[in-house]
Amino acid sequence: MSDFVLFTHTLWSEAPRIRHQVARLVASAGHRVLFVERAALAGPGPGIREAEPGITLLRGRRLAHHQLRPLPPLDWLNDRVAAASLRGLLRGAGAAPGCTIINFAHDGAFLRREFPDGPLVTLIHDDFEAQARIPWFGHVTRNLRATCRASDRVLAVSTPLVRRLSEWCSPELFLPWSQAPYAAPAPGTAGRDTLLFWGHVDVGLDTERIRSMSRFLAERHPSVRMLFVGPTQVPSRRARTVDRLAGLPNVEVQDARPLEQLPLHRTLAALIPYRRKGDVDATELPNKALPLLSRGLPIMKTGLPHMVRAPFILPVDDDLALDDAIARCRRSFDEWQPLIRAMVDSNGPEARLRTLGIVPAR
Repeated sequence: MSDFVLFTHTLWSEAPRIRHQVARLVASAGHRVLFVERAALAGPGPGIREAEPGITLLRGRRLAHHQLRPLPPLDWLNDRVAAASLRGLLRGAGAAPGCTIINFAHDGAFLRREFPDGPLVTLIHDDFEAQARIPWFGHVTRNLRATCRASDRVLAVSTPLVRRLSEWCSPELFLPWSQAPYAAPAPGTAGRDTLLFWGHVDVGLDTERIRSMSRFLAERHPSVRMLFVGPTQVPSRRARTVDRLAGLPNVEVQDARPLEQLPLHRTLAALIPYRRKGDVDATELPNKALPLLSRGLPIMKTGLPHMVRAPFILPVDDDLALDDAIARCRRSFDEWQPLIRAMVDSNGPEARLRTLGIVPAR
């Protein structure tokens, strides 16, 4: 068993994303994970506590939010505060010398100084430059460049991010994976009247497009409904999104539930209706895609111009495309199943452990 330190700007209590998934993947391989949460801005952090078997949470301190450090001296001071706090936490957790660091932060170059001997793997999971609040200082690009150059390996979750980071390093593609094996759905599409969104019901959804789809379905496919199931990170964001969808007769919004508790036998296709946005546009394979595909569901999507291409992944950016997608799903649902299974089987946990270079401890 080895120790893996996952350095993040995320709280463990937030809705699961790739940081949580990698933590559980490494723990499932028999290793100990020290998950470094987003640091507190003032006072001592909550320290060290157990999240679940194999995963220990560490939370220390920092000087300022990474978006609010436009000048290099602020980075220098913040790195010293964060490094000292992290050293104390790792001593308290009994971290083994030479542990592997998996960094999820674009401003993690200081980790090389703290861990000069252990492997440092950086996983860039978002387009941080597109998300910059005050981009004209160039501080996000400066930190991202330094972090990539300080890392032994750099992984990125989409081809556009790989191309961007190639200016400073030799990044590798690292896509999400299916935690569940493929399970064949009941054959045929009789009674399949639902387009299912399973994810964050939040401001990322293209509510204008959803309302247009609702009108089109009511006119051309009155038996088809849209079901939105999932959490949100900020309740006010959910309220705004739900308000935009309220009153649509063929739209239903529900709180988060596991896929197994949803009416998959009535689902014709999964729906991923994201709006066009700089950081979202770089996404090649959304986290939710493979869990949905593992249930044999084709996918209808808006936006996501760089999403992987497959016959069962259908763009529905206008009503004509939506009409065609419904017809194709009804016609080819069973025919697509071997192709869907092949994608799920080739994108399982073992494949991602190999990409990370992790050997199971048991």
